Amino acid sequence: MPPSSNPVLLFASYHAYLDHASGAALATRDLFEDLTAQGWKCRVVCGPALDYQDGRGPADVLHEHQIPHQIECCAPHNGTRYTLFHYVLNGVSVTQYRPETFDPHRPPTQDEGVPFLDVVSRACRLFQPDIVLTFGGPPIGQHLIRRVKRAGKRVLFCLHNLDYQGRDLFEEVDAIWVPSEFAKRTYRERLGLETHAITLPWDRNRIRVAPNDEGYVTFINPIPAKGMAWFARIVLEVSRRRPDIPFLVVEGRGRVQALRQLGLDFSGVKNLHVMRSTPRPWEFYAMSRVVLIPSLCDDAYPRVGCEALTNGLPVLATRRGGLPEVLGEAGFLFDVPAPYTTQYLDVPSAAEVVEWVETIERLWDDRAFYAEHRERALARAQVWEPDRLRPGVEAFLRQIAAK
Repeated sequence: MPPSSNPVLLFASYHAYLDHASGAALATRDLFEDLTAQGWKCRVVCGPALDYQDGRGPADVLHEHQIPHQIECCAPHNGTRYTLFHYVLNGVSVTQYRPETFDPHRPPTQDEGVPFLDVVSRACRLFQPDIVLTFGGPPIGQHLIRRVKRAGKRVLFCLHNLDYQGRDLFEEVDAIWVPSEFAKRTYRERLGLETHAITLPWDRNRIRVAPNDEGYVTFINPIPAKGMAWFARIVLEVSRRRPDIPFLVVEGRGRVQALRQLGLDFSGVKNLHVMRSTPRPWEFYAMSRVVLIPSLCDDAYPRVGCEALTNGLPVLATRRGGLPEVLGEAGFLFDVPAPYTTQYLDVPSAAEVVEWVETIERLWDDRAFYAEHRERALARAQVWEPDRLRPGVEAFLRQIAAK
């Protein structure tokens, strides 16, 4: 189909489009940049909500990443005053809303939300999208869906995680998009929702690095649900047995200080290193030899797993959520006793991580074993190549637009 006949897409959400701590935002950005490069017309209207939750707002992020932008100050008749930030990011035009009274630690008030919905309505009128993609829960997510439907547009809700517990939010949407078969099964069993499982293409250039047989055992985003306690025990055991094996913690929503919650003594650990959150994942993948994903929660589509495979990095992960689907025959999967899947801060015993520790040691010492699992990772990564994924995504979007 020629580019001119492709559907016009608008992404609208109170969550920020440019947010390197949000897997949903990263997936949306990669999708829109990929489609824009193929000639699709894509535009974004978003709010100020960031997963960082550290007080940052749109201006801080734009200045941090040195993104040129224009500022428009607005004073509506109803609601609070607000600012619009207009910028273009890799070909995609973005308008970001920030109310004068923005507080990153609470949901928007009615006076803050109504002007944002007016901005979305205006974008629907001016841009005339065939499909509006969105994510984000109530209350504002529900009002946004109603505004878009009132404008006569189709709504495609992107369910990037497994947090939703009720059906009400989805009653008026035209279709629901999930990133994995695991997520599709979960929502069918939990809520009776029928969804479309299609993996989004994503930007390999942001994460791809040259092969490297040296580096760290890397753990990304130290928060309890991602297995922070299991990582801590693994570090302590490896440090005691093999202090020559270095570990790297990459901060995201979680900071390394969170390890103090566990009450463990790291004073004798000399092989644990820290990297601050970065919008350039290739920086830490270039320093990695093995990647740990000891998730205790169910991730719909563990993006880190795909990124590690793409770089030929062996992955040690829990048999949780979409991880088995992502890794396939690559990597190593470990079972976690049921109590840990709800008690995230409970620290496992040394005996419970011994298989993790022995696998890390063998990957470090046995070159043939490491080379075998590097090749398995690279082979599995072919499944997630964007050129393979894009035709399915394009066909799906055309199908939604044609309904």
